[in-house]
Amino acid sequence: MEASSTDDSTRAPSKQDPPSGLGAADGTWPHFGRLWLANAVSSLGDGVRNSALPLLVFSFTHNAMLLSLTTIVTALGMMMAPIGGVWADIFNRRALLVLIDLCRFVLVSLIAVGVLTHSLNLVMLYVAAAVLGMGESVFLVTAQAFLPKVVPVEQMTKANGRLHAVQVVLRDSLGQPLGGLLFAFAAVAPFLLDGASFLLGVLLMLFPVLRTLRTESTGPRTSWGQMIKEGMTYLRSDRLLIRLALILGVLNFFTMSLGVLMVLYIVTWLHLPESAYGFFLAANAIGGVIGGLGSDWVRRRLGVLRGAVLALVIMGVACLLLGATRQTAVAVVSFGAVGFGIAIWQTLITAFRQTTIPPELLGRVNGVFRLLSVSVSPFGAITAGAVATATAVNVPIVVSGVGILALAVAGGRTLLRMGREQPVAF
Repeated sequence: MEASSTDDSTRAPSKQDPPSGLGAADGTWPHFGRLWLANAVSSLGDGVRNSALPLLVFSFTHNAMLLSLTTIVTALGMMMAPIGGVWADIFNRRALLVLIDLCRFVLVSLIAVGVLTHSLNLVMLYVAAAVLGMGESVFLVTAQAFLPKVVPVEQMTKANGRLHAVQVVLRDSLGQPLGGLLFAFAAVAPFLLDGASFLLGVLLMLFPVLRTLRTESTGPRTSWGQMIKEGMTYLRSDRLLIRLALILGVLNFFTMSLGVLMVLYIVTWLHLPESAYGFFLAANAIGGVIGGLGSDWVRRRLGVLRGAVLALVIMGVACLLLGATRQTAVAVVSFGAVGFGIAIWQTLITAFRQTTIPPELLGRVNGVFRLLSVSVSPFGAITAGAVATATAVNVPIVVSGVGILALAVAGGRTLLRMGREQPVAF
């Protein structure tokens, strides 16, 4: 598909297209609610583990470099998204989701056993972090490729919005604080809960009983490397998709300043206690839920691309206000607005990919898209830390606001022009 010629969202339904209705069954999945519930359970476990694993590493060493390796190896694992995309196109996607969660259940169970028996070491934890990062990335790519089998095109944004909302609440706002509390109570507790979440997710996804891991034939089989190359070729040939990937990469670069500096910003810039961080997380989650659930309304009123540009503007203005203010109320609302904008952007662009990329290529193209969009994130974190050290903690946040607004102007102009040339019809 060439972005400059035809719009795949107007294609005739294929035999892989599901029937209408957000909870409709197509023989592959009983209903969307089962996928949503499995995602909710898994998100809670992910949040618990994401905060507990660094604490476990901290119990072995206080060396800053060794501590940072946990984040680095996790990020390296998550960059295996292109491999995950290939698997999503080779194997039955529901079966692959089950298999990934089973593997993650085994791994976190081994971590729990290691904690109880005091047999862990740093190398083991680094390997576990890398494998879990890869598992999370492959699961996400596969789930995004599988969703079009569950819901019809016209409901795709609404479905993605619901999935995003539950991730924000259970993984980021509830799961991460809960992981810290459980670790303080007993170091093994968060990993037991994480393992239980994977196992419950498997049970929710397992039925009806799987018949085969191999999917229907989509043409002659080629090597994994060739399939990744096909994903790259498709993405490069689609002018709109490649621009969206590049815009998302730049956006991730700027928003990393919030991820690495918020606690320091709250304590040293706003002069609030560390416990206030919970209120900011709650505000961000509320914004994310509103944005996720309201993204379909934005799509119907503005369209996909204009809605995405609006999300960039909201994030840019919110970051500017966040970096410039010393008023707690303004800062909390601004951080909530960031979550709102991120939710709108993510749900619209994810749904756009799911409805325009051919189903047989969706996994590998999504994998390459994700790699391009997240590979610059570590550089954003390093840059934000360096700028904050050289100046003040609020400066990288202000710079992020300016950068995102510039991105909205430059990238948004291109997106709107391309949208006029190729209307998006979902």
